[in-house]
Amino acid sequence: MSSTDYYKSLGVSKSASKSEIKKAYRKLALKYHPDRAVKSGMDPKEAEEKFKEISEAYSVLSDETKRQQYDQFGSDYFSQFRGQSGFRTSVDPFEIFSQFFGGSSGGFSFQNMGGSPFSSFQQQTRAQKGSDIQISFKVTSSDLSINDSILKKVISLKRRFADGSEKTEKIRIPIPKNVEDGKILRIPKKGNQGKQGGPPGDLLVKISLVDDILAIPISIFLAIRGSESLSIKSPSGDSLRGKIPPNTRDGDLLNFISDIGAKRKIRVVYRYPSQLSEEKIALLNELIELN
Repeated sequence: MSSTDYYKSLGVSKSASKSEIKKAYRKLALKYHPDRAVKSGMDPKEAEEKFKEISEAYSVLSDETKRQQYDQFGSDYFSQFRGQSGFRTSVDPFEIFSQFFGGSSGGFSFQNMGGSPFSSFQQQTRAQKGSDIQISFKVTSSDLSINDSILKKVISLKRRFADGSEKTEKIRIPIPKNVEDGKILRIPKKGNQGKQGGPPGDLLVKISLVDDILAIPISIFLAIRGSESLSIKSPSGDSLRGKIPPNTRDGDLLNFISDIGAKRKIRVVYRYPSQLSEEKIALLNELIELN
């Protein structure tokens, strides 16, 4: 059996640092990953073999102990152990890829019993479902007051794909009007992409209901007199309209309607005049006497 030059497989020198080995693997793994290689027009069989080769090389050179053994004895030294009882090993290139891009420490389990790490490479091709994505989403009382049975919200979501890339997508979330605080909504197939042709995971949305009552300053005189129709602007710039009943008190809650038909609760905050003319003071005195 011919020797395998793992340094050549990764395109690095024998004096390459650990960071250089990691950088070389990252570049080649993204290039020859079967999912990405097929899209780029590469021969699937050649890409598969190259992906196995660089993965096996990285699994050895990224481990200090195995790298020292390889540097000292070469791969031929370990060929004598292959096939013997207790030395059966298995390396999964897709697991190595997943661990590398998932932020693992770089250590890999070869499932051996003290034998050689340079055994034959076996690709596991079972389809695996992608992982779920969990997020929290705030829903206001105004959102739920719109005259639709289902509230539709659009969010930006970053999803991970099988080739290691990430992409931000617009996802529409249907929210029932009777949704409860803490409810988890499951959006099928909007999680991370599966491996080896497996289905994507789901998007799990935890609902957090938020009270969005607006505190609106209203003249104390207007609150006492009342108004059949009053238009105001919310802090966000939305136009709101509603009725102020006579003798409205400071702190009262009133229902107003936005331009899109959503109900908004406002809390009345008395706004007192900064200065009154003598004429207005006289009128107030008359009112006090009448009361």
